[in-house]
Amino acid sequence: MKVLGLITEYNPFHNGHKYHLEESKRITGATHTIAVMSGNFLQRGEPAITNKWFRAEMAVREGIDLVIELPFAYACNSAEYFAFGAVSLLHHLNIVDFLCFGSEEGNMEKLKKICRILVQEPEDYQQYLKQFLSQGLPFPKAREQALARYFMDESIGTLLQSPNNILGVEYIKSLLKLNSPIQPFTIKRIKAPYHSREIIHDICSATAIRSYLSCADCDIRSLSKVMPPGSFHAFARSLETGFGPIRYSDFDTLILYNLRRISTEDLRKIQDIGEGLENRIKAAAIKSTSVHELFSAIKTKRYTMTRLQRILIHSLLGLQKNHVCSFNRSGGAQYGRILAFSQNSGELIRVLKKKSAIPIVTNINKESLTTDVAKQMLAFDLMATDIYSLAYPKMENRRGGWDYSQKPFIL
Repeated sequence: MKVLGLITEYNPFHNGHKYHLEESKRITGATHTIAVMSGNFLQRGEPAITNKWFRAEMAVREGIDLVIELPFAYACNSAEYFAFGAVSLLHHLNIVDFLCFGSEEGNMEKLKKICRILVQEPEDYQQYLKQFLSQGLPFPKAREQALARYFMDESIGTLLQSPNNILGVEYIKSLLKLNSPIQPFTIKRIKAPYHSREIIHDICSATAIRSYLSCADCDIRSLSKVMPPGSFHAFARSLETGFGPIRYSDFDTLILYNLRRISTEDLRKIQDIGEGLENRIKAAAIKSTSVHELFSAIKTKRYTMTRLQRILIHSLLGLQKNHVCSFNRSGGAQYGRILAFSQNSGELIRVLKKKSAIPIVTNINKESLTTDVAKQMLAFDLMATDIYSLAYPKMENRRGGWDYSQKPFIL
């Protein structure tokens, strides 16, 4: 048995994901595939277009054997934490041989070259980084400039301007930190750029699909040309039954209510907040009538829109810096919660339950997590679902407790 690990969001699963899955299997020779997938909130701080169970179903219908949820504390976090959480989960399963990810670069050796510097942090690199941070640059931009200066190669900095290259570097860094035996591979992304908003090819970005759904005259049937059949029908069903589409603006009232309610002192403790941003947020929350207005008031050169989106979701759920530090000190992901699997994955799951270093959870009602850290991590997952559910278009779907009643999808 050769097991391939993929780190995914599938928001939603489209033809580009299908290509990545099939090509990953081909180049690794894998017999089984495990996808670690974000739950209801994603790395960029946005809510998923539809819930984690429909998206897991899409994945299994298109050839993934097993879908495991990436805990909220890592799924909705910076590239560094997102990668560490996902890689630690795959690593702790003790059965994964390969990790294959898409990147704009497509050159593994070049990515590894960057990773070695980021892990070792030689003195020259540290000095360059401090210099650019002191100029008020956001950390990602300062890191780009520091690496370009260190290697005396501007193309290195350009490489880290692409989101999948950034994630790829963080995946490799995490493998190195964990001393993991998992072997990384990368596949060059084809046709659609990550943030492309056009549906003009059979392969388009997930961003384009989500943008299309925002159009007043959109016809969901048009998406059948950019999504494989199994995924398309599951996605269409999620929309027809009132489980989507979900957008950030659906949480406007909740976010503004929370920011007006929370104290400045408690806001300061929220993950990723620093340098007095809590004061800026509090002042803006009083004056703003929407989250769009709020972003306009608080966005700075140092704080990117993506980072601010995450901060507001962290605040809504109460994810603090000390929580993330505790999770990291404990080794990352503390359990593997199964969202969906195929009937052909019986052998894979049997071996997984035997070898995994972390508990495998299939039924929240019967979960038996033994550590406080694991229980706290799971509590954030459950809260994320309950808050996400408030945005469902269909009123009857907005009840809480979905994690207790929804069973894994089995194909």
